[in-house]
Amino acid sequence: MFSRIDTVLVNVKDLEDARHWYQETLELEEIFDGGNHVVFKVGQGETPITIMEGETGSTTVKAILFSDAIEETQLKLKGLGVEVGSLEQDGTVTFFTFKDPYGNPFEVCHF
Repeated sequence: MFSRIDTVLVNVKDLEDARHWYQETLELEEIFDGGNHVVFKVGQGETPITIMEGETGSTTVKAILFSDAIEETQLKLKGLGVEVGSLEQDGTVTFFTFKDPYGNPFEVCHF
């Protein structure tokens, strides 16, 4: 039925501000500008993140990003002014959470 996840869509209030935040803070590479949306490559992964202006707010869906150096990633985001959660352990997975400036939740994991 499905062959893959095409993209993770994240609504933002201001596309230009968000573009800069995702590039500078998360160090994502912009790979497409569709005018009303921007697509970013996430490391070596195949599934991109797409940002688009729209309603933001609470959601139960979140992108989970993988990091080979989770402590360094957490400290780097903290140093850039991002409010990050504490490192947590769930069996063999270490993770923390954060939100973008528009309240969209993300998780960073390492296993």
